[in-house]
Amino acid sequence: MVYYKGFKKDLTCRGFQYKEGVWQHVSDEASLCEAGVHACEAPLDVLGYYPPATSQYREVELSGVSSERGEDSKVVATDIKVGAELGIPGLVKAHIEYVKSRTTFEHTDPKQATAGDSGA
Repeated sequence: MVYYKGFKKDLTCRGFQYKEGVWQHVSDEASLCEAGVHACEAPLDVLGYYPPATSQYREVELSGVSSERGEDSKVVATDIKVGAELGIPGLVKAHIEYVKSRTTFEHTDPKQATAGDSGA
């Protein structure tokens, strides 16, 4: 599964230097807001943690993902592989795809897509 993470412009986060394209072990344990590497399932959720003026945004792969979840789509893991930089337009496009992938078609007319009760 692809996740999304923000970094400082120098590809650091909380003092850890990340590298693109290689698996990195960040922590022996994954505990939400305490230990491990954090990322979001929903692309636009990263904007709540990393301001656009001083950040860059990347697709990431995670390993050792905890079952813990935050109030949004934030997750925590022990290992990370940093992928391509997205920028704001890339985040928006990825978020549209994220929402579409979670939309259901409960009506006989597929143009009436919903996401469940009050999904409109």
